Amino acid sequence: MQHTSKIAGLVLAGGQGRRMHYADKAFMEIDQKPCIDWVIASLKKECAGIAISANGDAQRFKAWNYPVLADTQCNVGPLAGLLSGLEWAEAAGFDALISVPVDTPFIPDNLVSTLLPAPSYAVYAEQRHSLVALWPVAPARALLAAQLAGITEQNKKQNTRVCTLAYALNARAVDFAPLCSFDPFLNINTPQDLAEVRTHGQTLARSNNCGA
Repeated sequence: MQHTSKIAGLVLAGGQGRRMHYADKAFMEIDQKPCIDWVIASLKKECAGIAISANGDAQRFKAWNYPVLADTQCNVGPLAGLLSGLEWAEAAGFDALISVPVDTPFIPDNLVSTLLPAPSYAVYAEQRHSLVALWPVAPARALLAAQLAGITEQNKKQNTRVCTLAYALNARAVDFAPLCSFDPFLNINTPQDLAEVRTHGQTLARSNNCGA
């Protein structure tokens, strides 16, 4: 895919990492590289701009020299980070935003070109990866802002789900199973996941040009 000035990348690094004993997942090392490096290395190949969604001390990401976007809404899960990312992307003039969790180190290098056109999200076999998604910036920002502004006790579970936004946008599911020999959206939720990824990291990294 040609490098385009209209597509931005958002690394979602705002999770609390409860099942990882509250470790900062961005800095978990795989083959001597922090997780965030793996994600950014792939996104840089297809995105003209990148931002990091994270709370706490932004200085810890200083080495990457990208905007660090704090959540402006509380208790709405990853959608808070996505909204901040969409607002940033809209202000910067991007048409589409690819969101990727920081604990998904083996995303394919052709992720954006495979997901185009937006809106779409990644699936591997039967597993849906709602946060690995390509969002049309202006419509998604408007819909998500309304979705979060409209939260009540009754609808909170529904309104804080990523797939609620995807359905509202009529997003397409794109199945990567025919393209990849393993799930490239494998994410690291537990210490056991991290041990497994470290064991297989080099093999998975070599395979991350799915269908390319």
